[in-house]
Amino acid sequence: MATNFHIRSISLPSGTHPLAASIKEQLNRLRTSQETTTSSSSALCHKLDGLRKLYECVDDLLQLNESQQHLSNESVEEVLNGSVKILDMCDISRDVLSQMKKCLQELESSLRRRRGDDNEVCEGYMISRKNISMVVSKSLKNMKRSETKRVNSDLDSTIKMLKDSEEMSLAVFESLFSLISQSKTNNGWSSVCKLFKPKRISCESLLRQSEDLNSSIQELEQNLECLYRRLVKTRVSLLNILNN
Repeated sequence: MATNFHIRSISLPSGTHPLAASIKEQLNRLRTSQETTTSSSSALCHKLDGLRKLYECVDDLLQLNESQQHLSNESVEEVLNGSVKILDMCDISRDVLSQMKKCLQELESSLRRRRGDDNEVCEGYMISRKNISMVVSKSLKNMKRSETKRVNSDLDSTIKMLKDSEEMSLAVFESLFSLISQSKTNNGWSSVCKLFKPKRISCESLLRQSEDLNSSIQELEQNLECLYRRLVKTRVSLLNILNN
């Protein structure tokens, strides 16, 4: 899918530390994935796992004395501000997915009990989905307002990689929010809503679609949880550098 974030291919000088080369590789893989893959829950899980691997390398790089020696307090504080933004996006994503799972579970429970008119049950689900979409839309607008500026080529190489990692993270979260809001997608996320027509709905068909969607949500939640823990560790490493 198209993204509003400018993502560059990373060029590092030869002979750099292997961890720097690993960060370059992870960034370029994510860049390629952003440009070539379609919007789907499985593709987003792959990207989120890619971000986790990226920040594992970033955190290892931050443990090196040579990296810490070249970082000014001002630059570390700037990166810390960016880390808060990414953690906020991760928190919002987890909360939205939790709400989606909850309303799906309520839908499934109502359908299994077969109480009332099925169309009324689906209407309740759509109201919940509308509320979730409003949260997602607000998050996307906030991301656009705080879009990361292009990284200054004169920055220290470690800071450049940290800023590039932040930029890539925001691009992936934009992809996730767009998927949740069903923007320009024709995948499983919209399959349940396509059944909400002004006609009699098959409970069995709707239940099957709902269960599939619930499974996708759980997989995304697991990947987000792993990424969140890694982001927290990276933030702690930056705070330690700032306080030493």
